[in-house]
Formats: sequence, C-alpha cells, structure tokens
Amino acid sequence: MSVLRYAFAARRDHKGMSTPSYAARWFLPLCVAAVGYWAWSPTEGNLVMWSALTLMVATPVLSLGWYVIGFISAKHEPLYILDKAEKAHKARLERKKEQQTV
Repeated sequence: MSVLRYAFAARRDHKGMSTPSYAARWFLPLCVAAVGYWAWSPTEGNLVMWSALTLMVATPVLSLGWYVIGFISAKHEPLYILDKAEKAHKARLERKKEQQTV
C-alpha cells in the first residue's frame, strides 16, 4: 500500500460508516501548531491575543485544508480502521442479508 493511499483513504468503522482519513486527522494539530508558532511573533507574547489570532487564522486554513484533503481522499477507496472492524461489518451485512431472506 502506498503512503499516499494510507494517509488519504477514508477509514470505515465497524458499522461501515466513513470516518476521516489519517491525513485529515493529522492536519488539525499540525495546522494549529504552525499557525500558533507564526502568531507568537505578531502578538509579542500576549497570550490572549495569541490564542485569538491563532483561532482566527487557523479556522479558515483548516477549512481550506480539509476541503483539499477531501478531494484527494475521494480518489482512494476507503479502508477499514482495523481488521476487526472489517470482519464485524461483513458479519453485520451477512446477518442483515439473512434476515431479509427470511
């Protein structure tokens, strides 16, 4: 499996629902840390202004980044979070299929 697919493929849980990719999950702390690092200098160490500026700038950056990550993730087939989740989801589909035939 390529690194790109591993990072950008959406993850499925035990119910088969898609959850965010690892790239989207990693983007939050990286973005907030980068914006916080940048915001320290303009605010001259004032913690209230630093936190306000960090939140104000990080919010649109996160939205834009997650939007781009969503486009990249759409090109990759979703993967299961764990092998157990895949087994549980397939077993659930089988049970549902059996109930419908009865």
